Amino acid sequence: MQDLSFQKIDQSTEERKKLHLTFLNNVKTYRPFLELEEKAFKDGALSKKAKELMALSISIVTKCEPCMEWHLDQAQQSGATDQEIYETIDVAIEMGGGQAGAYARFVLRAMEYFKEKRTLPPAI
Repeated sequence: MQDLSFQKIDQSTEERKKLHLTFLNNVKTYRPFLELEEKAFKDGALSKKAKELMALSISIVTKCEPCMEWHLDQAQQSGATDQEIYETIDVAIEMGGGQAGAYARFVLRAMEYFKEKRTLPPAI
C-alpha cells in the first residue's frame, strides 16, 4: 500500500495538471500570476535555487502543503541539496515556531517522495 503522504502528493500534482487549462481559460488572474512567478524566480542577484528555498520556507510558515510540494520540487530541480533543504526548514521553524516544525514534516515526506519518483524507471 502506498504511503498516504505520497498519495496526497500524487493527488495534488494530478489536480494541478488537470485544472491548469481550466484556470488559464477562466481565471483572469492566473496567467498574470504565472508570468509574475516566472519573473520572480528567474536567476538574478539571487539564484532560482535560493529563491525556491526562500519560497519553501515561507510555504512552511504559511502552512501551504501544495506550495511546499511545488517549491521543494523546484528547489531540488534547481540543484538544492538535502542539507540546504534542512537548513531552509531550520529558518522556517525559527520564523514560525512549533507549527512550522509540525508542517515541515510534510516536506520531509515530500523529499522522500521526489527521491523515489526520480529513481523509478519511466512508465511505459
